[in-house]
Amino acid sequence: MGMVDAAHDASAEGETRRALRRLIAITEATERPTLGSLIDALGRSGHGLVLLLLALPSFIPVPGLPTGLVFGTALMLVAVQMMRGSETLALPQWMRRQVLPRGALVATAVKLDAWMGRLEGLLRPRLQALTEGAGVVIVAALILIMGITLLLPVPFGNQGPAFAVVVFAFGIMEKDGLAIIAGTVLAAIGFAWNIALVIFGVAITEWLWGLF
Repeated sequence: MGMVDAAHDASAEGETRRALRRLIAITEATERPTLGSLIDALGRSGHGLVLLLLALPSFIPVPGLPTGLVFGTALMLVAVQMMRGSETLALPQWMRRQVLPRGALVATAVKLDAWMGRLEGLLRPRLQALTEGAGVVIVAALILIMGITLLLPVPFGNQGPAFAVVVFAFGIMEKDGLAIIAGTVLAAIGFAWNIALVIFGVAITEWLWGLF
C-alpha cells in the first residue's frame, strides 16, 4: 500500500517541482556550472525550465555577477526563439561561458521547490489556449520586454521583471493559463516600477535606503 501511495504522490507532483529537482541535481553534479552547460542539460525539459533557470539569478545578490546584462540578454534571445517556434535554444558563446554561482543557484532552487510544495494545489492545467500556439507568442513578447527591462541599470529594478518570468515559467510548465495571466499582471507592475525608478530614481532610492 505504501508503494502505491508513493507512486500516487510522485504522479500527482507538478511538473514545476520535478523540473526544479532536475535543475538542482544537474547543478550539484557540476563543479563549475556554466550557463551553456545547464542549457544543454535542460534542453529536453522545454522552454519553461530554461526560463526559470535564466530568471533565478536575478534573485541572487551576488557581487560581480552581471545578471542584467547576461540574463536579460539571454531572456531576450530565448523569447525571440520562442516567438519563432524554435524547438532548441541557442545562445552566443560568450554567454554560454558564464559561470553561475553554484551554491546560490541550488539554494534558490531549493527555496522555490519548498514554496511550490505549498502552491502546488494552485497550479493545474487550465485556460491552455494561453500556454500554446498564439498564446506562447504573446507570452514570449512579454518576456522579451522583461529581458529589456532587466538590462536597465536600475537599483531594486530586477526582482519584479524576474519574478514575472518565474511565474510565466510556472504557467508554461504546468500549462496553467491563470498563471500566465498572473505573470502578465506582474510584468506590468514590474515594468511600471522600473519606469518609476528611472523617472523618480533618486527620491525612491533614498526612501528605500531609509527603510533599511
